[in-house]
Amino acid sequence: MRTASQLRVPLRASRTLAIALPALALAAFASWTSIGAPLWADVAVWLAVTLWACFAVVTHALRLSSRSIVELLLAEDAILVVRTRAGRLRAGHVRTASFVHPWLTTIVWRPDGARCSRSMVVVPDMLDVDDFRRLRVLLRYGRREVDAGAPASQA
Repeated sequence: MRTASQLRVPLRASRTLAIALPALALAAFASWTSIGAPLWADVAVWLAVTLWACFAVVTHALRLSSRSIVELLLAEDAILVVRTRAGRLRAGHVRTASFVHPWLTTIVWRPDGARCSRSMVVVPDMLDVDDFRRLRVLLRYGRREVDAGAPASQA
């Protein structure tokens, strides 16, 4: 029996996310102001959306926060281990809700012992081209024991 293949990739800062996240914040604020809320509500929403955008850019785009994920280890059997900037390792299982596309990949995973799933966005400028392709292939075609069950007997 062959061993499961693994992919270990470091994640870099992303210009794409650094532009997309503030653009999403502006779109959210523009849609809020179109409903004609009072001025105090506009200020509160502007403050909340600005704080969210700053946190998201620092954590997910620039990867400067201690909770930012800086490295992924993905096995063929959909086991994921992430390493944060603070050096903490968390292992879990990739969920079927993950999305794979040539320009955007979202990984939905549940850490071992956690009640809720987590998600992360991976865009092409975070990885080398070959590593991004291998990550997408493993996410799309990797075997999940929970979903697929035990492999059929080859006898």
